[in-house]
Amino acid sequence: MKVKQLYITSSDVQIQRRFFSRPSVVFFQHLLFIKSYSCLTLVKVSSRRTQVGDAVMKSWRSFLVSTSLLLVANCVGSFPSCALGATDTSESESVLGSDRCDVDRDDDVWLVSTRHLGCPSSDKTNEMDLHVKHYGGRDVGWSETSLDDFFASGDSAQPTMIYVHGNQISWNEAIQRAWNLRNSVLGCSHLEPIRLVIWSWPSEKVHGFVRDARVKAARTNGEAHYFAWFLSQLDPATPLSIVGYSFGARVATGALHLLGGGELGGQTLPLVKSAPTRSVRVALIAAALHRHWLRPGGCHEYALSLMDRLLIQYNSCDPVLQRYRFIEKRGRPSALGYSGVYIDEPLNTRIEQRDVCRIVGKSHAEFRYTRSATLMREIRDAIFEEVEFSRE
Repeated sequence: MKVKQLYITSSDVQIQRRFFSRPSVVFFQHLLFIKSYSCLTLVKVSSRRTQVGDAVMKSWRSFLVSTSLLLVANCVGSFPSCALGATDTSESESVLGSDRCDVDRDDDVWLVSTRHLGCPSSDKTNEMDLHVKHYGGRDVGWSETSLDDFFASGDSAQPTMIYVHGNQISWNEAIQRAWNLRNSVLGCSHLEPIRLVIWSWPSEKVHGFVRDARVKAARTNGEAHYFAWFLSQLDPATPLSIVGYSFGARVATGALHLLGGGELGGQTLPLVKSAPTRSVRVALIAAALHRHWLRPGGCHEYALSLMDRLLIQYNSCDPVLQRYRFIEKRGRPSALGYSGVYIDEPLNTRIEQRDVCRIVGKSHAEFRYTRSATLMREIRDAIFEEVEFSRE
């Protein structure tokens, strides 16, 4: 019996080029065809011994193509980032800056890190051993300094913007993403120099997508305590704004909740009632926290009491936050960065929220936000300029 060979037609090649063109699915492509070749070898051998060999070959070819299309349709846009532990892909760096102005600004840039700290303790909240670095310009670079130097250098009239990064970000990546955000938000503006603070927290990858997400979610409670203490030490007269991305948004709202007199993880911020009240402007990007946490009765309910303005950029097409429900073993919570917040009554803050699905698309990547001039202009208006917000 003549063995019928299986060939890949030109139409198949076009399909592969169309659906497997993204670098994020190259590994899946090779794995699929390696397994297919081994299976076809067995089929060809068996076809010599059976009269249904040709039918098996045709059926297998149809199954292979249909399975490829089905898997790609479900995975493209999120593979390999198919879980909450996902981060930006390497291709993001090549497109950054395409829609922003690269203006050489004379901002005062600092980095504050908690990567070396363990869980917060109630008896050590009066003094934090935070690592602090200061950027002295291109000729000087980064230099080690102290918290005392940071607080002493502050000008109460100079606005301070704090950037809190998301999950699976290294020390160097946190700096790079803060630069990208600053350039995108302020590069095209004529605002006076600001003080930029990069809040760097331990978000290195943990083995297992779901496990990584749950570990980081639990870690954000302790990180919120550190961040709340830091905020409590700032001059209340200093104009303050916070930009949080993904789990960084969770850290930011948790810290403001503590600063507003709330409790988190069974702990409160000492002497918070005696601290002077302040007003903060906040921008949350793809926020990885429960959508109801900012409402009365939520885990971060007191955060809104300190917010003068709140901008929420959520994405109903986000394939990562769509799986946010797996962050808990029980219950099916929806992420604020996926569904937005439901407003049914007057709140003590101005809230603006926008579904950015048409701009960002099916992605959780941070660079898809920072490369959008429209979204970055919204953030600049929310945290720096006097504009009227309309509620949606």
